[in-house]
Amino acid sequence: MSTSNVSNLSIQTSMRLTIRQAQAELIKAQQEVTTGMYADVGASIGSETSRVLDLTRDSMRLQSMIDTNAIVTQRLDASQEALNQMAASAQEMQDALIALGQSGTTTTITVAVNTVSNVLSNFTNLANTSFSGEYLFSGVNTDVQPLTDYDASSAAKASFDAAYAAYPWSTPKTASEMDDFITNVVEPMYTGAGWTTDWSNAADGVMTSRISQSEVVETSTSANEDGMRYFALAAVVAKELLGQDLDESVRSVVTDKAIAYISKATAGLNEQRTQLGLSQSRVKKANTSLQIQINILDTTKADRVEVDAYEASTRVNNLLSLAEASYTLTAKIQQLSLVNYL
Repeated sequence: MSTSNVSNLSIQTSMRLTIRQAQAELIKAQQEVTTGMYADVGASIGSETSRVLDLTRDSMRLQSMIDTNAIVTQRLDASQEALNQMAASAQEMQDALIALGQSGTTTTITVAVNTVSNVLSNFTNLANTSFSGEYLFSGVNTDVQPLTDYDASSAAKASFDAAYAAYPWSTPKTASEMDDFITNVVEPMYTGAGWTTDWSNAADGVMTSRISQSEVVETSTSANEDGMRYFALAAVVAKELLGQDLDESVRSVVTDKAIAYISKATAGLNEQRTQLGLSQSRVKKANTSLQIQINILDTTKADRVEVDAYEASTRVNNLLSLAEASYTLTAKIQQLSLVNYL
């Protein structure tokens, strides 16, 4: 009869290894129950991993477009709000000029001129609106303030004063002379190159943004558009000439011309608003399309990496039971001692 040494050390070591493995598997299983996805995608789906990575990358790229479009939408909204306020200011000026009519007292003329001055100042501030450090109406020159203020030291004021002084006026001034001066001298200063010389630092080209994989839209407008040119022209004509010592017939020419210009300004501003509105609509539709594509990609990816929730929960319960049994057995083994039998 032969005998051999019996030791519980190897059994304890085996139990510890079992517990360690169970704990590692339990962590993975609990993660899968929580996330609904494989803890180790590569080990679980093998060669399909590259396809999952492609789907993830495509989904993230489309999501980045939606995130960028959010900034574009905010810029368009800010531009629309500024243009809406300009249109309201244009209406305020027009109402003041119409109320003045063909004649006016010193008081009504003063009120009209003050109204026009305030409107012009407000217009300049709105045209210089910035969003996230970029000027909205500078075209592609987003880091340059588009319009200069019209004041005593401005180039626009100096150009007007020089033109007025150089014109061969009669004494007293006549209605035909005033019409000629405004139409053939002042107007070209605003509709031509004089605008970019004396008033505007904006570029004619406007900002564009890629809002989807295949669509690029204009996402800004320029202070060089007709709406803003005619707004400034109407305001300067009224501000500079209504307060002059003029006959009623001559002043009526000034009023009529200013009203005609502000009407053109309103039409131009509305055209700019319409163009930006079309861009807003296209961005919204692009976002809807992008989100649909993202949902398709995410669903396709989920089919490859999602785990069976019931199976994962069952595995967690089994591993917990195994760990508890291992703890119990290890504790009993550690309690074994020859002392108990002596």
